[in-house]
Parts: sequence; C-alpha cells; structure tokens
Amino acid sequence: MTRAAAAPLVVALALRLAALLACDRVVADVARYERVARHLLDVSWNPYTTERLYPYPPPWAAAEAAALWLERRGVGSFAVNVKLPAVAADLGIVALLGRAASLGMAPGAAPWLYALHPVSVLVTGAHGQFDAIPLAFLLLAVLLAARGQAGASALALGAGIATKSFPVLALPFLAFAGGRSWRAACRYAVLALAPGAVLLAPFALADLEAVRRELFGYGGIADFGWAGVARGASWLATGALPRSEARFWPTASLVSKGVFLAAWAALALAVRARRLALDPRAAVLAVLLAFAASYGLQSAQYLLWVVPFALLQPGRAAAWHALCAAAGLVGFYLFLAPGVLVPVALEGAAREAAGWLWLAGSAATLVVCAVWLWRLVDDSSTKSLLPETRRV
Repeated sequence: MTRAAAAPLVVALALRLAALLACDRVVADVARYERVARHLLDVSWNPYTTERLYPYPPPWAAAEAAALWLERRGVGSFAVNVKLPAVAADLGIVALLGRAASLGMAPGAAPWLYALHPVSVLVTGAHGQFDAIPLAFLLLAVLLAARGQAGASALALGAGIATKSFPVLALPFLAFAGGRSWRAACRYAVLALAPGAVLLAPFALADLEAVRRELFGYGGIADFGWAGVARGASWLATGALPRSEARFWPTASLVSKGVFLAAWAALALAVRARRLALDPRAAVLAVLLAFAASYGLQSAQYLLWVVPFALLQPGRAAAWHALCAAAGLVGFYLFLAPGVLVPVALEGAAREAAGWLWLAGSAATLVVCAVWLWRLVDDSSTKSLLPETRRV
C-alpha cells in the first residue's frame, strides 16, 4: 500500500477512535447490545428469544457476545469492544473508495471525504451503530457489479444482507446490472439470499415465532424521516414530545411502507425497462434516497446509508446532505439520546436549542434527499453516472 493510499485510512482510524474513546459510555443502542450479549452468554444461544431487542440477522449477535466475553476477561470495555468491528468496516469503505478512485470509478478525493465525513464519525464512533458493516459489503457488491463480476458481487451482497437486511433493497438493480437475463438474475438472487437464509435456519427451526417477531415486527423509529419531523413539530407546538416507537405511529408506519415499496418497485421496473439510465452505483443511490425521502420512521444511523455511494461522484447534494444530516444527528444525540455525546443530559435552554437543531437538521435532510432523488432520476434519461472502467 502506498503512502497516499494509507493516509486517509490513518486519518479515518484516528477520528473514529477519538470519537469512540470520548463516547465510551454504555447508553442508547450500546446498552441494548449489552443486554443481548448478556442474554447470549448467560441465558440462551438464541438472540431472537429476547423481547424487542434483536431485529437483525444473526452475525451481529456474535459481535455483541464477543465484546462482552472480552470485557469479562479483562480485555477492553464493552462499549469500546462492540464498536471496533464497525470502525474496521469504515476503514474498509475508505479502502474501497480508494480502490474505486484508482480504477477511475470515483474521484481521488472520495476516500478522504469518507474518512472525514461527520455522519460516519458520529454514527460509527460516537453512536456505535454498525451500519458501516453492511454498507461496506454493499459498496463492494456495487463496484464488482459495475465491472461485470456478477458472482463475486452476489456473494458480497449476500454478506451485507446477512449482516443487516437493508442491502436487499439493491437486489433487483444489481441482479439485472449489465442487461443480464432473467436466468442470470435468478442465479444472482440465489447467491445473494442464500447466506442469510442458511444462517437464519437454525434459529427459525428453534423458534420460528421469535424470529418472525424480532425480524419482521420492527417498523422503525420516528427519530428522523417525515414522521420524525412531524414528531418534532408536535413538540414545538405543544411542548410535549410524542413517543417514537412504531406502535405510536401506526398510520405513518403503514403509509411509509406502502409509499416506499411503490417507489422501490417503480425504480426497479424503470431501470429494467431502460427508461432510466442508472448504472449500479446510481441505481443503489437512487433507491436509498427514495427510502430516505419516503419512509417516515427512520433511526439516526439510516442517515449514513447514502454516503458511500454519493462519494463515488460527490457534488453539491452530497455536501448539503453531510451538513444537514450532521446537524440533525448532533441535535438528536444531545436532545433525545443523552449520554452518547456528553455524559450529562442537557437542561433548560441548552436542551431546547438541541431540539431545534434536531428538528431543523432532520427537515433539511429530508428536503435535500427528496430534491437529490428528483434530480438524479430526471438526469438519468440522458446519461449514466459512472464512466466505463478497465478490468484489472
């Protein structure tokens, strides 16, 4: 590895370790991870027998258990240990963007932009969410698909789906990339879906109802998205903050699912019919933007999803998203997740200012994603957004 390629990796690692060590408290999602880890080490091997604690495919449970197992043996603390795999995945994304740049698939600044990206540093280093892991696999799948390596792309996508299920949204776009036939697309889909199915099988055989409840009963959280904005507006109007769980937003949850699924299907059909000239990178960015713009109940970490794909061809929209999303996240952590960024909860005027920042950042991010999606789709009828690349 050259010094130029290593430099953004070193900076990315330093920033995330600094955030991790400054925010090493067991709060918010990290506290839920620890509860799952205790269940796995002390109660049962099956994370799905917890109550509303594990809405993920199986692999992350192993990371949670390993983090606590190490702490119990005097190696690190749980809050630090459990964030390290996501930090490693962030470094992987930096490396992949650097590789893409060397192949002419991204600008040379792309790895630096991700290394310095405030949303990535906040979500991975401070919050401790692990979305960088499936995103790294999804990015690898996209880059491989763009170069015509279907089998390897499918396996990379399968690894992403097996870690956290949202990369499945990219399946129709990557399966048909390059004009593949239905037969080839079906082979791609089997390869991509098999790893997750195999990993889930023992848990489904042990307790199918628990798997169904945990994986498919999760409807989101109204922290971001249009329901999150409505929640913030209600707080401003009444002084009382509504609960965020999906059961308190049944209509918003139902409408979100319907609208997004319709948008997802429309994009997939339009790309398949060549009505939209979206290559794999642009298609995946479009579907993630459609989710960001249409799904009402979004957690903080969802704001990271579009970032790696936006940086393959960064522009004004990516910059605005970074600014607005980072502002919304800082406001959210200070207002609604005390302990993530600061050890003591804010009070009085400081807490109210954080609430305003959360609401303004959330609303602005929503607008940016909607406009960005519209422009991407509008432009796609005349050009593809990734240049052709050479094989290595």
